[in-house]
Amino acid sequence: MKKLWMFGLSLALGVGMSQAARQMEWLNRGLVAVKTGGGVFLSWRVLGTEGSETGFNLYRDGEKIANLSGTQASNYTDAKGTTSSRYSVKAVINGKELASDDAVPVWGEQFLTVNLDRPAGGSDYTYSPNDIAVGDVDGDGEFELVLKWDPSNSKDNSQKGKTGNVIIDCYKMSGKKLWRIDLGVNIRAGAHYTQMLVGDYDGDGKAELAVKTAPGTKDASGKYLSKGAAANAAHTSDYRNSSGYILTGDEYLTVFNGETGLEMATVAYNPGRGTVKNWGDSYGNRVDRFLATNAYLDGKKPSMVFQRGYYTRMALTAYDWDGKSLTQRWYHNSATSGKECYGQGNHNISAGDVDGDGFDEIIEGSCAIDHDGKFMYRTGKGHGDAIHFGDLEPDNDGLEVWQVHEEKPYGYDLHDARTGKLLFSETSSGDNGRGVAGDVDSNSRGHELWSAANWNTYTAKGKIWKADKRPAYNFRIYWDGDLLDELLDNTTISKWDHAKQQSNTLFQMQGNSCNTTKATPNFSGDILGDWREEVILHDGASKLYIYTTTTPTEHRMYTLAHDPVYRNGMSWQNTAYNQPPHLGFWLHGNKGKFPKPDIVLIGDNTPKAAAIVKQGAGSSSQVIVKGDSIVPFTFAIQHADGANVDGLPAGVTAVWNATTSSLYFSGTPVVEGEFTYTITTKGGNADFGEATRNGKFTILSVVESGPAPLMVRSDIEAAVPTDAKGAFADNHENFRGTGFYDFENSLDSYGIYHLVSPKEYKNATMVLRYAHGKTDTRRIMVKMNEDLVGSLTFKPTADWDTWDSVSVGVSLQKGLNVLYLKSLEEAGAPNIDQIGFDVEGVVLFEDSTQLSAIDTLSAEVAGDSSGTTGLTRGDYTAEDDFAGNIRVAAGIHLNLADGTLIARESGYAQVDFFDMTGHQVARLARNVPAGASDLSREIRALPEGVYMVRVKFNGRTMQNAVQVRVER
Repeated sequence: MKKLWMFGLSLALGVGMSQAARQMEWLNRGLVAVKTGGGVFLSWRVLGTEGSETGFNLYRDGEKIANLSGTQASNYTDAKGTTSSRYSVKAVINGKELASDDAVPVWGEQFLTVNLDRPAGGSDYTYSPNDIAVGDVDGDGEFELVLKWDPSNSKDNSQKGKTGNVIIDCYKMSGKKLWRIDLGVNIRAGAHYTQMLVGDYDGDGKAELAVKTAPGTKDASGKYLSKGAAANAAHTSDYRNSSGYILTGDEYLTVFNGETGLEMATVAYNPGRGTVKNWGDSYGNRVDRFLATNAYLDGKKPSMVFQRGYYTRMALTAYDWDGKSLTQRWYHNSATSGKECYGQGNHNISAGDVDGDGFDEIIEGSCAIDHDGKFMYRTGKGHGDAIHFGDLEPDNDGLEVWQVHEEKPYGYDLHDARTGKLLFSETSSGDNGRGVAGDVDSNSRGHELWSAANWNTYTAKGKIWKADKRPAYNFRIYWDGDLLDELLDNTTISKWDHAKQQSNTLFQMQGNSCNTTKATPNFSGDILGDWREEVILHDGASKLYIYTTTTPTEHRMYTLAHDPVYRNGMSWQNTAYNQPPHLGFWLHGNKGKFPKPDIVLIGDNTPKAAAIVKQGAGSSSQVIVKGDSIVPFTFAIQHADGANVDGLPAGVTAVWNATTSSLYFSGTPVVEGEFTYTITTKGGNADFGEATRNGKFTILSVVESGPAPLMVRSDIEAAVPTDAKGAFADNHENFRGTGFYDFENSLDSYGIYHLVSPKEYKNATMVLRYAHGKTDTRRIMVKMNEDLVGSLTFKPTADWDTWDSVSVGVSLQKGLNVLYLKSLEEAGAPNIDQIGFDVEGVVLFEDSTQLSAIDTLSAEVAGDSSGTTGLTRGDYTAEDDFAGNIRVAAGIHLNLADGTLIARESGYAQVDFFDMTGHQVARLARNVPAGASDLSREIRALPEGVYMVRVKFNGRTMQNAVQVRVER
């Protein structure tokens, strides 16, 4: 069904949960201290495995200056700090302070300068710093920088000419050079040739480098490659033809030791070049279009994926390194026009778990390849220049791809990353070379999307958000401390100003970007400090500048490098046309409830507190009907000897598996009620104490729909819940208000309604008007306040345009009531049009004045046990109504002719206008004083015509469905 807009906070994890935790690098605190006008700004890293149990103590020159709880953000400004101060941070876990990293000095400026060893150039070229890949190559908890040096005569594949050698260095952020590799004359220099992958492939806590090599490549020892396929290579041969292209000679893939730069294994490069013309041309352009990404193909550790071709034929090979052998995992070859991934690739690549099986898929732009190398889907819209991959549209399950197409007429599209289903697309009359997906405005749900095809910016729903207004189209970045994206273009960081509809410069950096007109940074990502991102630029010769933010933030978030989708993005960022990494979840929509990654840190030797970590599918809190089996789930018990579980309902068990150190929950409950259970670890590090975690089972009885009441005295439109996982919709017929509520088609969809009742009703009947156009029977949990009513069954109606009702007894308390409706089916729940009660005065909560008004209004009730108010509709004639002069009730008068509302007392007034088909077209709502209020400006905005008017005052419906005419 059509979704028009969504409500509430749904924890839409874009990343599927794997059955085994992913291995990621242990990182230290990455503490940075920067001198600012207000003192010294400090920022440090929270790990993805840490929660609210981890606080921090800050030290200046050995003296504690602050302690921060486990819910506070990991930044602090020390007003007394100077450039000569030295700082350290110590984690505090369950009250136990741990040792700190080494103390760090203060940066005198907002960037750290890294001095480089610039290679000597040739007679017709010099070197400048180019793309960077990051990884912890020596296991010290810091990211090192693997830097590709670009000769000034590097070439695009379409250009003839010989180039200087490609040089790769590795530096610590202190500027210490660890090693240098020379790829030799048989690797051409240019954006599309050398794609560097850095990752800890063998799980030893230290990252390796994998890169395409050739005869003539020398490792850090200065010696030619000598292992495997390169053992008998003709290293002194020059395979460049007269145009500079390299179309003959051996091709290799080499894994280098990340700490030493020495060759560890070399194999023949697959995909091999084969027949040059099979890749789209015969002169050597398209045959040498390469891409690469890390991907967790087994769900546990990163594999390397290397690709050749995307304009026409596309081939990819996945490799694994176990510390001894470099082996091929799978090979994919799309070589037939019009089929599979042929012609569907980009100048960029991404990877992430898009189908929830715990394994990463390869995202190619207009197609995708499964974790096992098999074809998944193609959109058929062809090649593209830019791609953004993440949870861009939070109301679409899973992850999405914003694809910017180079070739007309396709323009751009947003599609589902799992199925390839187009969410929206537009055509273009020419080459569309740039585009961005960024969440730059909180007034639009999800990310905003734009490209060079036109000046429009779109919402994630495909609606034009800003016509003829387009922000910069290069990189997105987290910089200023809110949960929205800022924009990075060349050397400028800007912020979109919604009110003025323009981009404002936040920060201007010195230095140079890379890759000519693409103007991308050497690297951008979270490599230091808290969760905000750094930018690396260069001076054109021998320096890097690492910029970090000094803007405080109130948001605590773990390092982005421990989000699986983002970490893959850090690996592929240097590939071809560089793109920024994205998270696997919607940051702004998950404020304060960021999903914890299912990871294990390799190389972490610090003392550990016991931890209880949810793994795999199945919620730890479930709502089910008695007699149904729960969805099984597992908790891993880390850094402890075992765990006890208390409070489970009869029929549900938790079984300990000593081999995997986990608890497996399963069973069929045989009792009703709400059961909160507690898991408590045993054993482990005594300094930190035990860990506990709670879950909940809500076991429902089946309640039958009762007889409909003789009269529905309170009728509430259900289309807009107070909180929900579902959507307002109006795409079916015969609903009574402005629309209806459409539950999301999932087991965890829900609608929460805050209702106000003027008095207590212990035996009220609630009526739910619904439509259910499928053939199955659906169930909803009904809970009113703390009363668990039970599971209510909804039988099919004839179609989605046909409405029926079910009734159930509930108890209402005076004042605020909370009605909770939750789906009990994977297919969701029926559409709900209205919520009715057989008692009067129950309304939807809209303003706190409603609650304070209850006693005031009830004082006017003259002994009427039905709960009707003493305020009555005044005398009026049909002519008065039609002219728009309405005496709504005693003390409330609305004159549409002059736009005046007169109230006897102050309160919250709401006037709703409906067209003659019953669709709401306008709402005037405000707090009004006693006396006259001018509403003429709002009323003048209405077109002339006939309307139905509903008037509420302090949440009470004073007048319903009066017909009026608005005239000028």
